Amino acid sequence: MEVPPSPTPKRLSPGADNGEISNQQPPAKDVEIGAGDSSAVSSVKSLTAASTQQRSDEWVEINDDVYNMFFLSRFGGQAFWYAAYIFVLKMTLYVFLAMDAFDVEQPTDVSVEVLVTQFFMLPVAVAMQDDLIATYYLVANIKYSPLVKMQCPDATKWKFHAANLFRGIDGMFSLLVNFVILLKATEVLSLFLNFAALQFLQTIDNIALRLCAEGYLSDRLELVANQVTSVKLPNKNNQLYRSMDSILFLSTFAALLIGWAMISFG
Repeated sequence: MEVPPSPTPKRLSPGADNGEISNQQPPAKDVEIGAGDSSAVSSVKSLTAASTQQRSDEWVEINDDVYNMFFLSRFGGQAFWYAAYIFVLKMTLYVFLAMDAFDVEQPTDVSVEVLVTQFFMLPVAVAMQDDLIATYYLVANIKYSPLVKMQCPDATKWKFHAANLFRGIDGMFSLLVNFVILLKATEVLSLFLNFAALQFLQTIDNIALRLCAEGYLSDRLELVANQVTSVKLPNKNNQLYRSMDSILFLSTFAALLIGWAMISFG
């Protein structure tokens, strides 16, 4: 004859003498976190915060011009000297134009139509300077990151700032020449024609990059030019810095306006 198994005894509560049976489970034990666990939790939080900050940084493409070929190039390499040559070429042309423009006497009897056109062309003259506007944007919004050296090992910080300096000098010289020619204008039509004629000088650095990127020159120059079109740099997070481009633009326009008023009505 098979004997049935005995039932599992139930734990009685302190009030079991009253005939009540408790089904409560024993209280869970508190888990203690040691020093090692605390440091691990802190490390996880730090990594999470760092990854969140990295995701919040916005990376943008750099300008497609020959000055960024200088930035990415090896010191003393083909792209380095090619960019330097383009810069010297543009500066030479601007100097010759400025010398010729300064030789022309300042007109004294300027019509109202020309004066009004000059006034409205002042902000246009600033806005047309692509290199100068790009310099203002980079100063205010873009910062150098060592991570760019993973893609371009020769893209050092000093060359980043030097390239932006050369770009700014280029834009300032171009603006100066445009401003002088604007002041020397005696007819509305000649003013517009001179502005249009000077526009092609501002695109020389872009054309120089495109020639390299399309393989018309050496393979090394083609490689660096294609890197320019793919490299990105992070935006600045400081709101004060990010408003500097507007401040610089308005300051440049104000300086031109004051100079124009002093020369035209002084």
